[in-house]
Amino acid sequence: MLKMIYVAMATVLMLAAFPANAAEEEQARRPKIGLALSGGGARGGAHVGILQALEELKVPIDYIAGTSMGAIIGGLYAAGYDAEEINVILNETDWNKALSDQPSRVDRTMRKKELEAEFLIPYRVGFNRGRIQLPLGAIEGQHLDQIFHRIFLPIADVRVFDDLPIPFRAVATDLVTGEEVVLSGGSLPDALRASMSVPGVFAPVKIDGRLLVDGGMSNNLPVSVVREMGAEIVIAVDISSPMLKEEQLKSILSVTEQLTNFLVRRSTEAQIQTLGPRDLLIVPELGNFSAANFQGAGAIVIVGHQAAMEQGGALAALTIGQDPEPAIRAEHPAQDYLVEFVEINNGSVLRDEIIQSRLAVEIRQPLDLAALDKSVDQIYSLDVFESVTYDLVENEQGEQGIRVNAIPRAWGPNYLQFGLELSSDFTDNSEFKLGAAYTRNALNALGGELRVLGSIGREDQITFDFYQPIDYRANWFIEPQVYWRRENYNYWEDDVNVAELEISGGGIIFGIGRNLSTNDRVRLDYEFARADANVIKGVLDFPVDDEVDIGEITVEYLHDSLDSPWFPRSGTFHHLGYRYASEGLGAAFDYEQVMANGSFVWTLGRNTALLNYEGGYSIDDAAPIERWFRLGGFGRLSGLVPNQLSGRQQALLTFAYYRLLNDIELAPVYAGFTMETGNTWNLRDDIDTGDLRYSASIFIGAETPIGPLYFAFGHSDSGDSTAYFYVGNPFAVSRFD
Repeated sequence: MLKMIYVAMATVLMLAAFPANAAEEEQARRPKIGLALSGGGARGGAHVGILQALEELKVPIDYIAGTSMGAIIGGLYAAGYDAEEINVILNETDWNKALSDQPSRVDRTMRKKELEAEFLIPYRVGFNRGRIQLPLGAIEGQHLDQIFHRIFLPIADVRVFDDLPIPFRAVATDLVTGEEVVLSGGSLPDALRASMSVPGVFAPVKIDGRLLVDGGMSNNLPVSVVREMGAEIVIAVDISSPMLKEEQLKSILSVTEQLTNFLVRRSTEAQIQTLGPRDLLIVPELGNFSAANFQGAGAIVIVGHQAAMEQGGALAALTIGQDPEPAIRAEHPAQDYLVEFVEINNGSVLRDEIIQSRLAVEIRQPLDLAALDKSVDQIYSLDVFESVTYDLVENEQGEQGIRVNAIPRAWGPNYLQFGLELSSDFTDNSEFKLGAAYTRNALNALGGELRVLGSIGREDQITFDFYQPIDYRANWFIEPQVYWRRENYNYWEDDVNVAELEISGGGIIFGIGRNLSTNDRVRLDYEFARADANVIKGVLDFPVDDEVDIGEITVEYLHDSLDSPWFPRSGTFHHLGYRYASEGLGAAFDYEQVMANGSFVWTLGRNTALLNYEGGYSIDDAAPIERWFRLGGFGRLSGLVPNQLSGRQQALLTFAYYRLLNDIELAPVYAGFTMETGNTWNLRDDIDTGDLRYSASIFIGAETPIGPLYFAFGHSDSGDSTAYFYVGNPFAVSRFD
């Protein structure tokens, strides 16, 4: 009996030493397969096609390592997304938004929109501790962070990449030492951002005290990494750009691209040399497909699929004869995520309440991700933070909540910005305006901002402006200003320039306002000024006081939902105002004016129609010459010189059509025409629609790094024709001056 028991125990032990079924036996026998995905920017769309082929051929993947775009595609697959889901993400992502930091203009603050209407170049530099500071990358990655955090919410609690459905590594480069850095844990979105941060284009990502950039600088095809993870067979996919030929080296940009290619190809070739006879190398034929063409990345998925299927025989040898177990990712539906607390990680001087008041998050209510993303954009629009991200977290009590990470700009809070405005009709009527602005934001816990603006040329001025919100949401604000200004006014009679008037002096403005939304604002201004007026050329046929006394109150309503201040394609703009001046307020005499201007925009495909209106009415025909309305110049009765018409009453209607000619997001070019009608009248009784002037123009315009640029030709009903070169926005009207 005892002998039979021993035999039975031995049999059980022997059976336990072998797999329980054929599938486990096959799994135990087969070699571990690793996938190494190279960087290559938008060319990474080919990686998706290769993953599709691997799924069709039932090739199991045990480990994944990726660099740059290879890290993004590999990270998605490792997290449990299948090839088709990744393809959908690739095609549905708004890459124009992803590769920019600015929120949609409709979500920016009214303060920021108002400053955009100035003549200043959109870009600025830091000026701290007496030295110029530049951002570490043209793109800080705000929207990329949002996209990555949203996509990877289902595995947000995974902090060790070996615990992902497929073990994963992302490769980055230490910007200080140039060393390869293999990221195996922490925040997966942060790891991917670091791996793809092309130096100079994207700001570096700080992880564990190290500034990390694109892994392509150190190991673009991470064969060695996936092998160290345990891979016995490596499938390496190289989608890096080829070296440029001599005839392609035609500019400093192409030379810079070639220098980058040297580094990337050197590391790639070194990794290819380590491949053994059992390994596979797949190189899709991508030709000259640009690594920067993210809009077309989905179109090359099929190229990657074809490249993999061409090695179908070798890949078939790696199959396991049945579908690999599908990767399982933790489901974390946002609509089921009940927010029980909000944690603010705020590194700025701003009060946490400023951030929290803008969050579209309600305690003990399900999370609305779309609303959260929009509110994060509005926090970033405060113009204080380098990045604003969020994580889903759990506290010690087991409650689930949101942690908002608001990291202040390393190159703020003091900034310099320069401005340029040029206009020329290629005759004697040329004007320029050069300027600079100093801004100190985040001046206090409520987000006060000090701004000093100076300019010379068409208008000499210096303005000190202090903008101070007085509640957490900046619904209410005050804005005192002190200024000195000198400006020349030409006076025309019957299309002849008969005199030039110079007005110079200084004043103060005290404003108080209410932001009704990100698109609507009301404000009340009191202005007091004293200036001198001198006729410096010609003779006026009416008297002008040598001293200009201004004392007036202006009430304004502003609505601005345009998507661009220069070439809008959606939205509306309306600016309504009432001005009251009296001796009791400090004016030389009493007068009243009402003013209005605005825009309607309609777009179909590449075609946009714009209708602008502008009007001014002096109620008692008493407004002094410094408050007269002026017309003339491109878009404002083209064919006439700037400000050729002037008077106490004004009307203008402009219809513009323009068509987008290219698909370059950083420098869109448009061609179009305008048709305009309007006039100015000195007295109310002079207003007559029979006196309307008519003009038209054709133009080519572009949004450039220094602002909008136009070449135009205008013609008026009086027979005057004018060619224009214009840097600046001829259609912009923000304040009533």
